[in-house]
Amino acid sequence: MRASAVVLLLAMLVTVLLGVASRQVNAPLAWTDELAQYLLVWTGFIGWIIAARQRSHIRITVIAERLPAGAGRLLEIATQGAIILFAAVLIRYSFGLIERTWDVESIALPVSSAALYAVMPLAGLALILQALAEIAAVLSGRKLEAAEPGTQPL
Repeated sequence: MRASAVVLLLAMLVTVLLGVASRQVNAPLAWTDELAQYLLVWTGFIGWIIAARQRSHIRITVIAERLPAGAGRLLEIATQGAIILFAAVLIRYSFGLIERTWDVESIALPVSSAALYAVMPLAGLALILQALAEIAAVLSGRKLEAAEPGTQPL
């Protein structure tokens, strides 16, 4: 996942730089804006998966930290259940988006507009699997710690 994120970020950087440079020499490349948008969406979803795996999403833990251990575990299971529900909704509606845009060609790129949405079911599935792993960890008694800000390995 990290390698994918790095490749996507570098591709987005190169794309945006090409777009800026081509405008400076008065020969704009029409496809750079659209490709940068596609790469941004894909990078966002990959980043979401990475953050879920590292438990580095923003969490408000004021109440959870004050709960007894059993209630804290139930809250974590409920939280992961909500993530599973959200990811399932994401998967459900992503297939509709893909189907409706499959035969629509991108404005500036020689690809289907569905390429923008193709990452959504993959991200949803990855999030469901991660949430199930988190639930299994809670049920097995392993303590789950949220990452401290700034301590995640790069």
